[in-house]
Amino acid sequence: MEDKKTKVFNKNITSKDVAKLAGVSQSSVSRTFNNPDGRGVGEEIRKKVLEAANELGYKPNLIARGMISRKTNIVGLVVGDALGPFYNRIINLFVEKLQEKGKHCLVFQVARTDNIEKIIETVIQFQVDGVIITASAMNRIMAETIIENDIPVILFNRFIPGIDISMVYADPVAGASKVADYLHEKGHENIGYIQYRETSEEIEKKVGFYSQLRKYGIFNVQEEYSKYDYREGYEAAKRLLSKENRPTAIFCTSDLIALGAIDAAKNEFNLKIPEEIAIVGYDDIEMASWESYSLTTVRQPVEYMINKTVEIIDKKLKDIDEKNEIKMIEPELIKRKTV
Repeated sequence: MEDKKTKVFNKNITSKDVAKLAGVSQSSVSRTFNNPDGRGVGEEIRKKVLEAANELGYKPNLIARGMISRKTNIVGLVVGDALGPFYNRIINLFVEKLQEKGKHCLVFQVARTDNIEKIIETVIQFQVDGVIITASAMNRIMAETIIENDIPVILFNRFIPGIDISMVYADPVAGASKVADYLHEKGHENIGYIQYRETSEEIEKKVGFYSQLRKYGIFNVQEEYSKYDYREGYEAAKRLLSKENRPTAIFCTSDLIALGAIDAAKNEFNLKIPEEIAIVGYDDIEMASWESYSLTTVRQPVEYMINKTVEIIDKKLKDIDEKNEIKMIEPELIKRKTV
């Protein structure tokens, strides 16, 4: 069997070298690589250029090209420090969908303790054409400062009133309200609540859940806090289920926390799910559908949201639509076996 040879590209070869070997002008080489669809270059010249480039191992320098054209085809994706399965999937899908549009995705991870000005400076220094800021990393100052630097910005999975910016988000108030409705429908009145840290998205979930429960005359909810982590969810559920007035249902504001809660209920208290304790999550990560968990949860239509976000930023980068767009999407309650 013949060995497959690896193609080696020579970083020292320039468009001038390609032009010389092909017997064409340097501008013909530039037009060939700047217009993959063949516009502005005759078929014969294009063929000569590509053959010469292949022979020399030439690839155009995208950074140098971006400096000249002031377009890098790079979109910055700003994410927070608490990733996990939900945001890992979001990052992977954004990379995939942006590449389908001929864009490159550069991920910036932001911790809550990071200096916002320094982060913004870094994002701008990379000369990104546009920025997508996710809910986990959102900061109003960050969005407004990037806009002031004439860079298109879209908020993903976050709504901020009174700011002129495009947003695509699943309504957390509606999602959490559906959980309250379902638990009430199933006869639960003694309810526990395990939430992640106080982000604006978490606050909105709490508003939706608590206000809907009040409509049913349920005013007291037993609360616990957890990091966005399976082990922390396990420990938070242990604390909640150790109380004298143990809840009959727990709403966890993320699936990862809910999976920890399920295992704590089974392993530490030998409780049957859903007969003795009902558990609901949020996000509908892949593990939620595993038969060993079969978690009832709120699904955020991530792929649709990402497609919509990429569509908006693509239009903005092509100057097709200057108007900002707000797209609110209704989450869906996925009923499985834990309620």
